[in-house]
Order: sequence, then C-alpha cells, then structure tokens
Amino acid sequence: MQSGSAAPSAATPRVPGPDGTSLSAPGGSLLPTLPGAYYTDPGVFAREQEVIFEGDWLCAARSADISTPGQFQAVQAGRESVLVVRQPDGGLNAFLNVCRHRGTRLCLEETGATSRYLRCPYHAWSYDLSGRLAAAPNLVKMPDIDRERYGLIPVALREWLGYIWVCAAAQPPSFEDAVIGDVTARLGSDQAIEAYRIDELAVGRRIDYDVAANWKLIIENFMECYHCAPIHPELTSVLPEFAAGYAAQYYIGHGAVFADRAAGFMIDGSAGFGRLPGVTEDQDRRYYALTIRPQARMSPGRSSCSTG
Repeated sequence: MQSGSAAPSAATPRVPGPDGTSLSAPGGSLLPTLPGAYYTDPGVFAREQEVIFEGDWLCAARSADISTPGQFQAVQAGRESVLVVRQPDGGLNAFLNVCRHRGTRLCLEETGATSRYLRCPYHAWSYDLSGRLAAAPNLVKMPDIDRERYGLIPVALREWLGYIWVCAAAQPPSFEDAVIGDVTARLGSDQAIEAYRIDELAVGRRIDYDVAANWKLIIENFMECYHCAPIHPELTSVLPEFAAGYAAQYYIGHGAVFADRAAGFMIDGSAGFGRLPGVTEDQDRRYYALTIRPQARMSPGRSSCSTG
C-alpha cells in the first residue's frame, strides 16, 4: 500500500484481479497498489509484453550511438528484437531482426556496423540498409522472387530529444499523443522540454544495471516519494518538499524547488555546470521528474538530464 494525500471516495475502491474478478481495497488514507499476482503471474507479464511493450512507443537508443551509415543496434521491444540501422543519407530505419527466409536472428550482436549489407548467418540472405532483399544463394535463378516483398519487415521509428523511439505494433499509436503528450501533460506545454536542448547534450556517464524486480515496481518506485526521506536523505536535503512523501510529477507544470542552501541538483547541493541556454531562472531552480509510458523516465533539472 502507498500513502495517499487525496481524500478517499465514499465508495469502497475495487481492484481487478488477474482472473477478471475484482477485489475490495481498504478505504481510509491508504491507496491500493495492484494485487501481488500482477507482479508475479507469467500470464500477466506475457500479456503486458504483447499489449504494452509491443504496442507502445519505447525509448530504444541514443541517436548519437548510431551516428554513421551502416551502424546498427539491436533493441528489445517486448518479445521482439528490433534492428535500428543508420542509412547512407543520415536517416534511420528500423526492422524486425528476423531473416525473411527461415526466421533466423539476422544480427546476433547487440551493436555493430556494416558497409552495405545485413547478412543472415544461416543461409546468407543479404539485405541492403533500406531492408530490401539484395542477394541470396541461387537468387538470380529465381527471377519470380519479389525482392521488395521479401525484404525486412519495417518497424515504426521516430527521433525526438536526441533519442530513437520504436513501436513494434502494426498500427502504432500517435507519437504526438502517446509520447510528446506525456511530456506536455507533465510540464504544461510542448515547448517546455525544448528549453533543455537534450538532443544537443553529450553523455557524461552511462550506468547500466539490472534490477531483480517486475518492471512495474521500478515505475512505481520512481513515481512515489514516500520512501525518499528514509532512503534518500541527500535528495530531500536538496529538495525539501520531497520529504513530505509525494512525487512532484503528479502536478502539471510543478517542479520541486531547490533548498535555499542548494546551488544545484548535485548530491551535495553544489552548483554543477551553469544554466543551459533557454532555461529560465525559475526553471533553473526546480526539479521536474516525468514518466513517458511505459519505460522512459526523465529528470530535467540543473545538472541533471537522464533517461532510463
């Protein structure tokens, strides 16, 4: 259970169970989380993979990591491996990482580069960077084979904020509504995030780690601050209002104000680097946390801009 600041409704809240039944949730000041099976049931997770991670836009990679023609990166979208490839004209394409011949994984490496072709390791079917079938053993003897039809299966792709976003769905939701809309709803306008010029920033440090938890627990932990005072005293020292237990990202346009003693959003309250061009003086003294569903989290603020 999580502590809630909103007044409880008169009706007893109901929570749906994994089997379709509904469960009563306690009233009062406590707001219910999902029942435990939602975090452990393989059937629930399989459905989430299909509907959420294969149906929504995912923040897949940093554009700068795939910067030269022929560079590629394999990223995961639910159960699907998606291959993102930089084109000779500087654009990007994304395809299912599956050979059209026998369904073999086309690129076994997570990252790499090729000069012209993506070549299947099984029967040597080769595709140009646009995804068109370019060559295969005995292909010249089979003039009836449509090289466009047997090209790689495309995946929807967008570049925004210096990141690559992909959606494995046959009919992706609107990027403007699903992704930019999440940012707009949190920050109050679609221009607010542009002031940070995230696409022009360079990566100072990257930390990769695995968490032994269901993905929803990671999101929930980021979106509540009931744990902040006991677990993150350095954070609440810089952002005093977080000690109250709520997360500022619940409020449209609201950013947590730095403590008077804090010069910047650093663990010791030091200044870090100077204000980014375009960021107002008021924004410069606030921390804005936001979630772009289902798996991107951004923390624009002075000396802080990270996506996980």
